[in-house]
Amino acid sequence: MKTLIKSIVICVFAFSTSLMAQHTKVLTVDLSSPDKDAVIFEDNRMNNSQNPKTEINDKCKSKWLSVRSGDLIAMKLVNGNPLKYNYRVNGAPVTLFMNTEGINALKIGAEEKAAEVPKEEYDEPTYKELPAKNIELKENLEKLDLSIDKFELIYSNKESLGNDFVKERDLLFDLVKNLHYEAEKNKSCFEAGEKKYPKSLSDDAREKARVDVKFNFDKATAILSNFEGKFFFSNEFYTLPMEQQGKNIDAIEFTVKRINKTNNSEDENFSSKYKVWITGGLKIDISAGIFLTSLFDDVYETKDGTDAAKKMILKKNAGKYDFAVGSTINTGFRINSWVQPNLNFGFIFTQNQKFQLALGLGLVLGKEERWILSGGLTMGVVDRLREGYNNGGQYNLGNDGQIPMVKQFKFGHFFGITYNLSKVNTISFK
Repeated sequence: MKTLIKSIVICVFAFSTSLMAQHTKVLTVDLSSPDKDAVIFEDNRMNNSQNPKTEINDKCKSKWLSVRSGDLIAMKLVNGNPLKYNYRVNGAPVTLFMNTEGINALKIGAEEKAAEVPKEEYDEPTYKELPAKNIELKENLEKLDLSIDKFELIYSNKESLGNDFVKERDLLFDLVKNLHYEAEKNKSCFEAGEKKYPKSLSDDAREKARVDVKFNFDKATAILSNFEGKFFFSNEFYTLPMEQQGKNIDAIEFTVKRINKTNNSEDENFSSKYKVWITGGLKIDISAGIFLTSLFDDVYETKDGTDAAKKMILKKNAGKYDFAVGSTINTGFRINSWVQPNLNFGFIFTQNQKFQLALGLGLVLGKEERWILSGGLTMGVVDRLREGYNNGGQYNLGNDGQIPMVKQFKFGHFFGITYNLSKVNTISFK
């Protein structure tokens, strides 16, 4: 029995802990095309290398973009063109950290090949062929430069980079690595042959070979380094997770902009503003409007009674409700809906200038402009006929004929319609 109770306690604790656990939700913004899945929330447990368009059934979708009040939120921009644009969220750059797993794997392959620089001894014919090989390699490096410039020109004019960019880049990178490897071989061959075969080349030919070997090696190394730095990047740009727990807000607002790298100008046609609505947790607002209250002063009049010394007290028919204006504080649990229930507490002011407390339930209608229908209990001090006097009774009211009234604290009910004075409370994504 003790074991069973212990197991139940452990399970309840684990379940409650999982509900309270803080998660990071990743908002993915596809920069390439404005389709229905261009802005979605991913499941943060997914592999970031998965394509958001092909894995759309695994995403968490809702009527509006929303996130739980206790969760962190990060943003990922995909399918843009970092060759042409810099991207900013609310004015801040989004290249805070990147997923470079695939890139590193490709570049490791280059490092492994670079480590294979030949160390074997070269024969004399190979050494004597270096002047001609250097000329050929120099021509190939010049052609490679032109190919890279053409490649950059083509893709720096596109709005987004796709799979074609990756394929062409990798093919071009293989050529860069091969020519760099060739330059390393020539350098190694020249250094070995200069010592072993000093008479195989004339002084002029040897000096020219030395200059050409160094030129080609330096150029190939520069091309390799520049190519890696310019074209090897992740096409998934992240922001750091943002924490918004405990804030009395409705939504997190952010704007995505892109800046042209050529002239550092902002693309006005591209700028888009989004809201991520907060769900869960309590939200407090203030509203004001009109009310109908069943709690108001009784009003009486007198008529001559059957006895000349007495007056008949008669209650005037004032209806069942009195008109009032007032304001309420509305507290509700945030849900992602056009209609949200809440709890209201506030004050109303009747036509007779009497204050009343109001406590009830309401329905919030709308998201941006919000009206609240409410009803519940009212409490306040009202005028009532003094004890011992009844409606329709005849009484000696004395010379002044004043009807005996007293102040009493009473309960009633109300109905109201109010307008939320607090506009949608947003904070900027940072």
